[in-house]
Amino acid sequence: MILKKTILLTAIFFLLTVHAYSQHPEYARSMIDTLTMPDFYGRGYVNAGEKKAADFIAGQLKKLNVKPFQDSYFQPFTLSINTLPGDVDLKINGKPLSPATDFLVSPDAPSAEMMCTHVTLLNEKTLKTDRNIKKFKSGNYSNRVLVIDTGFKKPDEPELSNAPLILKINDKNLSWRVSHAQQQKNQVRVDIKREAMPQKIKKIELKIDARLEENYPTQNVVAYMPGKVYPDTFVVVGAHYDHLGMMGNKTCFPGANDNASGTAMVLDLARYFSDTAHMGKYSIAFIFFTAEEAGLLGSEYYTEHPLFPLKNIKFMLNLDMVGTGSDGIKVVNGSILTKEFELLKSINEQYNYLKTVSARGEAANSDHYFFYKNGVKSFFIYTLGDEYKEYHTTTDKAAGLPLTKYPELFKLVVGFIQSL
Repeated sequence: MILKKTILLTAIFFLLTVHAYSQHPEYARSMIDTLTMPDFYGRGYVNAGEKKAADFIAGQLKKLNVKPFQDSYFQPFTLSINTLPGDVDLKINGKPLSPATDFLVSPDAPSAEMMCTHVTLLNEKTLKTDRNIKKFKSGNYSNRVLVIDTGFKKPDEPELSNAPLILKINDKNLSWRVSHAQQQKNQVRVDIKREAMPQKIKKIELKIDARLEENYPTQNVVAYMPGKVYPDTFVVVGAHYDHLGMMGNKTCFPGANDNASGTAMVLDLARYFSDTAHMGKYSIAFIFFTAEEAGLLGSEYYTEHPLFPLKNIKFMLNLDMVGTGSDGIKVVNGSILTKEFELLKSINEQYNYLKTVSARGEAANSDHYFFYKNGVKSFFIYTLGDEYKEYHTTTDKAAGLPLTKYPELFKLVVGFIQSL
């Protein structure tokens, strides 16, 4: 009877302390507001935006008295990245189009300045017959613009390789990616909204300033709080702090949900566990990864150069895009690591935090992946809900991010860590 009463009192104390700490996510909101400021340039590689974000995160960790592993919170390395720091201008028939609203430039584009009146349209009509397809394949497009309608299956793309500019008409919402920006190609490819295309194209003008940074210095940000029972065993909580940065000198991708939200939660967890009253059995490492958007490069580098042995990691939690939650959360690797998933699910059911905790299988879609491939038990958690749908757009801004179930998810993560 005494044992049951003690367990009950402990559970109540845990619930009340976590509830009191995190019920109002003002700290997270202030972190997201700061990380999405114009001064951070979308946390990309133009104007050292990601470096400014890393400095800010390290400053927060220092204020919280969270410990660096070495003399610095930074784990430096270099990468190759193509950037678009200057002009990104496109005109059709003399009308200027709006970057990110009307069109997106491929992140591996070279510098280019062209004016072209020779346009070849590839669609169901122009490639209707075998004769037309044969003519297309034997053509020389080195001085032409190819306009491809996405509504048909085009011939293999090697035949398109000698065109200096390809415009691809897009019926979907424009969403930029920089995962293929580790090189610079000789060809400019542009996604363009159908609504921005005139029925007849007379002239296309393009100007792009690109710069390939072959040894760009970047850094992960790493800190920890020691455990009171097993200080050599770690729970890792991670999030990528980088985003897409700038597409030209005027178009910024702020990245509020992706992933200032996850970065803010990891900082908030560091804030919580920096209180000695919340010290856990295991040490907790807080890792803020760079270059996730460029191809998971920061987490890959970390797993190749760990600051403590990967075999000493009890579990890794990766938080990426956690700004909603009306429909619960999705847990990548949940259907594989069933024991840990059932633990997470049982905590949620006990306290009724979230509507659903649903499982996915293995996916190489965020920074948990290289930990998992190196034998570390890992989850990637992201929130679900239609209340906010911005993804890789210039409108993924702090002001619109609802943080619908932020307090509940925070408490669930704390409960999971303390239950391992």
